[in-house]
Amino acid sequence: MRVHAGRKSPGGKPHSRLQGLSHLPVRPHSARAVMAAVASASSGEPSDAPAPGVGVGAARGGLDLDPGWVLAERTRPGRADPLEIVAETAWWPSTLATGPCTEAIQRLWRHSVAVALACRSLAREKGDRDPDQLVRAGLLHGIGRWAVAAVDPDWFARWLNENDRTVRRRLELADLGTDMADLGRRLAERWGCEPLIVDAAWLHDDSAGALASAAREPERLAMIQEAVRWAESTPWSLNAPGRESLPTEPRLRILVAEVQSKCASMFATADASPHEERMTRENARLHLRLAALSRTNATQQRIIHALADDLPHESTESWTARAGMIWCEEPEVNAARVVWRDPEWPEAEPATAEGDGLDVPSRPASWTIPLESRTGVVAEIQLWLDPDQTELRGRLERTRVIEAWRSWAARIADRDVLERRLQAVVRGSRQSAEDEEERTRSAKLDALAEFAAGAGHELNNPLAVIVGRAQLLLAKAADPATARSLRIILSQAQRTHRILRDLMFVARPPEPRPRACRPADVLRACLAEFEAEAESRGIRLTSEVEASDQPTWMDPDAFRHLADILIRNALQASVVGGKIQVRSSRQGQELRLSVADGGKGVSSSEGAHLFDPFFCGRQAGRGLGLGLPRAARMVALAGGSLTWSSAVGQGSAFNVQLPLQRPPDEPTSASI
Repeated sequence: MRVHAGRKSPGGKPHSRLQGLSHLPVRPHSARAVMAAVASASSGEPSDAPAPGVGVGAARGGLDLDPGWVLAERTRPGRADPLEIVAETAWWPSTLATGPCTEAIQRLWRHSVAVALACRSLAREKGDRDPDQLVRAGLLHGIGRWAVAAVDPDWFARWLNENDRTVRRRLELADLGTDMADLGRRLAERWGCEPLIVDAAWLHDDSAGALASAAREPERLAMIQEAVRWAESTPWSLNAPGRESLPTEPRLRILVAEVQSKCASMFATADASPHEERMTRENARLHLRLAALSRTNATQQRIIHALADDLPHESTESWTARAGMIWCEEPEVNAARVVWRDPEWPEAEPATAEGDGLDVPSRPASWTIPLESRTGVVAEIQLWLDPDQTELRGRLERTRVIEAWRSWAARIADRDVLERRLQAVVRGSRQSAEDEEERTRSAKLDALAEFAAGAGHELNNPLAVIVGRAQLLLAKAADPATARSLRIILSQAQRTHRILRDLMFVARPPEPRPRACRPADVLRACLAEFEAEAESRGIRLTSEVEASDQPTWMDPDAFRHLADILIRNALQASVVGGKIQVRSSRQGQELRLSVADGGKGVSSSEGAHLFDPFFCGRQAGRGLGLGLPRAARMVALAGGSLTWSSAVGQGSAFNVQLPLQRPPDEPTSASI
């Protein structure tokens, strides 16, 4: 908007021009201070001028003394960039520095600054929660006067020089269409000012307090009204323009001195030309454009470096985490999350990545960027921005950054799909090999069962004859040598019978025959049978058996056979001076049995065949290798598990877990 200050517009009344006023002009001094700070930051030289982005806190440059600047900062969304204010806001013309309206503008400025400084003093005295807001409201309480001075300074000077308040009101109604206070309220609301500024513009002169109940914060409005009364007691009173004497009250004299110190220069600048204003605003626009290009370049560099660091084996989970942190490096982004949508399983839970120390807010994302591949949307980037940060989206949509992210996500998605398919093929091949191994083992057991059945039928009869004849001859033998030979024949025949029996058990084990028993009693009886053998071998046999009075429904013969196999295996693996430890406990509905020895241990090559029939890790001739396969078959029939652990030279431990059941209830007469 072009501000025609310093001369009347056609028609002579400011009413129509006030309708089109969108902001107050800024002082040339404010614009120069900001550009000086930018030049100092670019050259690296120190400067007392405020740097861009500092806002109202830059008191050294006088920005907080400029009503137009303070208004521009507070009515822009979010954090106002000083360069944007310079680029978009007109200046107060140099004609106000020398001319008939100079005194009126100077008085209005010093009066506004006096109210702001008085508000600060009162806020400190009363412990106000936000003194800066009170100062802003004090500076802009006369926003209607500043607006009239901007569109028609001559009219404002004529109005200010009129001492009769009744005549002033007639001028306001005739030329403005309303009174000055109502004009200030309307403009403050139209420009989006804070509620306190709106109330201050409307009610600052409500000396009778008739409208005090309409204020949002009556107590704070009362402080602003008190500050206005202070300012009216200074030489820059707007209602008593003829007052020239200094006040006698100490705090008012301090206020006058402070205003004179801060407002020693002219409000407008005589050497500010329209050409300088145009060049300064264009310079600010170029700096803003350069800053945007620098941010875009930094964004592009980040994704280039991220692509360069991408590893061929990177998973989607690590990619989403890294992508989220990359986006969190954008200055406009408060938080970022990359939600992955698996193209194979679109209903899968999304993976979430958050930046370091940044929590994803509960509110919806400010901007969601879909990442697409040939199969559709594979992921989306969710960004949480400041409410005022609208530049990021437009800045990136004008570049190839979003396309680069989409291409990158598509490559990650395709690679992930191929990886999943490869893993599926590997799993299928492994499962097929395991199934084939199981089929081979089953075939071996079937063949073994057929062999054992045939051998048992064909060999048991000759063995029975041999055993019978040997026993008959042994009963008649008188020669000790002959008797010893006959006993050897009997022993080997019985050993052959046991081998056939064990083969039949491994190949076709009998069905369990559960009945009520106490596993602790069964295990103690089994241990008692091995005590003498362990002592003769020089091996210490220890046990920890947890007793339980609660009966258990299981096959006691199978359990005793299982314990016998594991303890005998430990005895055969142990050396003189070794130790065997047997532990048994009941945990819930599960019985746990552990047998540990201190033998030579089992190597990895031996462990692969530990439960194969006829495999024996000990020296040849000391076993057939059917004990552990029988134990594994018994545990499997009971629905339990048999695991082992071993370290070469440190012994082995076999752990059994068997499910337990409660004995069935006795049938009642009713059920019979």
